[in-house]
Amino acid sequence: MLDLSGIPIIDAHGHPFMPTREKKEYSYAYSMCVHGGLADFRYLTSYRMALQEYKRLFGLPADASEETVIACRNERASADYPAFVGELYRDAGIVSILSDFGYPITGEGLTGEELASFASATAGVCEVYDLIRIETTCDRILYRPGLSFGEILDKFESYIETYKKEHRVAGIKTVVGYYTGLGWRPVSYQEAERNYGSFYQGKYRPDRADKPFRDYMVGRGLELAGRHGLVFQIHTGAGDPPACDLRLMNPNSLYELLNTEEAGRTKIVLVHAGFPYGYEAAFLAANYPGVYTDISSTVSYLGRAAESEFRKVLDVCPHNKIMFGSDGGGFVDQSWFAANYFRRALGGILDEYVEKGCFTEAYAAEIGKMILHDNAKRVYGI
Repeated sequence: MLDLSGIPIIDAHGHPFMPTREKKEYSYAYSMCVHGGLADFRYLTSYRMALQEYKRLFGLPADASEETVIACRNERASADYPAFVGELYRDAGIVSILSDFGYPITGEGLTGEELASFASATAGVCEVYDLIRIETTCDRILYRPGLSFGEILDKFESYIETYKKEHRVAGIKTVVGYYTGLGWRPVSYQEAERNYGSFYQGKYRPDRADKPFRDYMVGRGLELAGRHGLVFQIHTGAGDPPACDLRLMNPNSLYELLNTEEAGRTKIVLVHAGFPYGYEAAFLAANYPGVYTDISSTVSYLGRAAESEFRKVLDVCPHNKIMFGSDGGGFVDQSWFAANYFRRALGGILDEYVEKGCFTEAYAAEIGKMILHDNAKRVYGI
């Protein structure tokens, strides 16, 4: 099999991890679900694959029980969490992570103590780059009752300028699909102002009544990304149910946004390869010069289905526009498992293409290096 083991990995899309965000039920780490049914997660292929990966790392026998593996994992994590993070990241060869600090959609945001914990755990282990999430910035950081529309726009722009000076920022991100779907349309200042005054509440609304304001802020965020030379990330495809309505998450719904002048001047990454709309995401990246995609979340949560999803992207999207990402967050294990699994899977898939005469072995090795490291380094300028 094509050996990609020496290639350092850039995780082009992840989230902070820390012990306080780990669920009591470890199997939860391998599901996107945010409600109930925890016992069912023990039967996910991705979870079982992660257990096998841990047996290799810890030198446990092949027939070690699920309980033994998890106990060993938890013991190491609780004894010295930074050392545990370092062990996993060195094992996977992860050297950099682009981290969206704005999660979760609902519930309590990350505290200063939690962010400090993440910084401590990654110090000297990997390079961390920030992503500014539009919705979190507006809802949790800037919004206060009585704040006018004009005031929140001014604060939003000032926040990005200041934050960029004080942090290593790789991009601006929107998860507007969660809030109101990807069916973006241009909204005038006046319409957005009226909607803001009537419907915006500084939080997620299941009825999606604040769509004009949300769409306006996506346009403003895209404009600011271009102005500051930052990449603009868009969450596409599957996300945490029930907040994420998959029916509204097809990347094709971004047609109007991708055809704006601002989009033509800005690098745009369709996060998660639009799963299950992989062909759609790949086609957009293939035909819009400034559009790229990453395969984050698929390799953390889909088990071996990640391989069939990746083949869709590989067949349609230019190879210099595809990036690895894990979408790991809360549990450090997700990014570690995703990196190790995908490195091997990528080698096997590229071998198949070489055997069929699609690529030379040298070009297959070049693809591996691009996807695991070089594309993210170039696109994000890190």
